[in-house]
Amino acid sequence: MKRRLPPMLPRYLVQTGFLAFYIWIGVRFAAWAASLQGGGAPPFPRPAAIDGFLPISGLMGLRQWLQGGELHAVHPAAALILLAALGTALLLKRGFCSWVCPVFPLSEGLWRLGQRLFGRTFAPPFWIDLPLRALKYLILAFFAWQILYLMPLPGVQAFLSSPYHKIADIRLLHFFQHPSAVALGVIAGLALLSLFVQMAWCRYLCPYGALLGIFSLFSLSRICRSERLCIRCGLCSARCPAWLPVMQKKTVRSAECYACYRCVHGCPAPGAVEMKVAGRVLLPSVVFALLLLALFLGADLYGRVTGQWQGKVSDAEVRYLLRSSP
Repeated sequence: MKRRLPPMLPRYLVQTGFLAFYIWIGVRFAAWAASLQGGGAPPFPRPAAIDGFLPISGLMGLRQWLQGGELHAVHPAAALILLAALGTALLLKRGFCSWVCPVFPLSEGLWRLGQRLFGRTFAPPFWIDLPLRALKYLILAFFAWQILYLMPLPGVQAFLSSPYHKIADIRLLHFFQHPSAVALGVIAGLALLSLFVQMAWCRYLCPYGALLGIFSLFSLSRICRSERLCIRCGLCSARCPAWLPVMQKKTVRSAECYACYRCVHGCPAPGAVEMKVAGRVLLPSVVFALLLLALFLGADLYGRVTGQWQGKVSDAEVRYLLRSSP
């Protein structure tokens, strides 16, 4: 009998591919920055994809692009990557979170480890869980209020052109290379919390996920449950990392849905729980993966074809700013 491939394989392959890509980009960026700081000429150009780790830069750059009519020359890839992520939310729910973001597989691994160690994870009571879930939206609202409302467009443009922003990527690198005791304590605390509470960071604190969640409310793709085929076993709800009551819904519209396919592939009744486009067209996980990759490759290709992927800050200017910055 022919052996079937694990149903979650497409997501695991995409996650692994992106994690390997992040490590490769990080190593190359660190080598590029070290060459500049050492006074030499980097043997290769700055890897522009590192801009994906500058979401605030991406949001400000996107505003400049929409209002000013052109991408800003400093970290333009940040705006393109953010735009691709928003595109995934409008088409593929929060597929970015569960397929692309490096935090999700780490969080998923931690709560699974917690289940093995302690036999279960712990869900806060609803009256605590609900206000805690609101935290990520409050954090998002703070940044959005500052960037989209309080700061006029000339102020946005001034920040994007500032010396601080030009080397924001290297400052971020230094943060990870030399974390403070407070930063290490926060990271350790979140990791420990994730052993006990499923997807704690993603569920309660991630403003990026909150932004994608809001956009995902208008997504073309959603989890759909067939009342005719459903055997009401509850496995779909039990497998959901966002604790959504999938078995009680015909269509899962929640902003918390990660589009991780755990409910789909955990359902023992064929066709009872499926990801569908417009509630009609079946969207297998393999096709989902290809669409997700196409959106990010499309952003990369657009940036390269239009000459707006690499920033216009020269290595010499970055070296000068590094020497003159405190």
